[in-house]
Amino acid sequence: MNRENGIKISKKPDAQPNPSLSTKEKIMAVAARHFSDLGFEGARMDQIAREAGVNKASIYYNIGNKDILYTAVLNDAFGEGLIALQGILDADMTAEKKLDQYVRHLANKMITNPILPKIILREQVSQGKHLPESFVNKIVKMLDGLGRILNQGVVEGSFHKVDTISIHFMIFGAMLFQITSLPIRKEKDAFSKKYKPDSDVLSLPAINNISEYIIRAVKKDQ
Repeated sequence: MNRENGIKISKKPDAQPNPSLSTKEKIMAVAARHFSDLGFEGARMDQIAREAGVNKASIYYNIGNKDILYTAVLNDAFGEGLIALQGILDADMTAEKKLDQYVRHLANKMITNPILPKIILREQVSQGKHLPESFVNKIVKMLDGLGRILNQGVVEGSFHKVDTISIHFMIFGAMLFQITSLPIRKEKDAFSKKYKPDSDVLSLPAINNISEYIIRAVKKDQ
């Protein structure tokens, strides 16, 4: 790992940017790691440029200033998340099945975009100091989608009437802390074998458990 101001920066052993990537893609890949490991204020444009193999002017030309770069990194990490969510919402499925798919969809975003948990945790601590509105709007749309699923369950008679934001944090909080605690649980001897993670990502058994517990929480006794 590199060190910037004494803080470790995640980096692959081969260290060099992938030559097949475009200049913008190289910048985005490096910036994602730096924002994730150092936060918005700790990340430096000159260090990002140096590691990406470009100069600072190239970042401004291809993407923009630091705020724009941060926004681009977050929105890129979220990817096509809302399109996939809409597919779940529009599917001809019961609310219980949709809720399970929602949980798995969110887990997939966390696994395929490992920068998201760390950046979001930093933003929670800083009260969203640098969180761009465009990304907040995506979160709100996710919440609206979850609310639709929960309301469908109430109409079907299978779910209790519950608070959407509470269920969201039960889902997202469980995933966030499962992921961000992985290095601690893996390295600290105090954690016995049964608490140590089996992998370096959110595991399928963990995702299955989260889905099962959430469905139990909202489902009426049959």
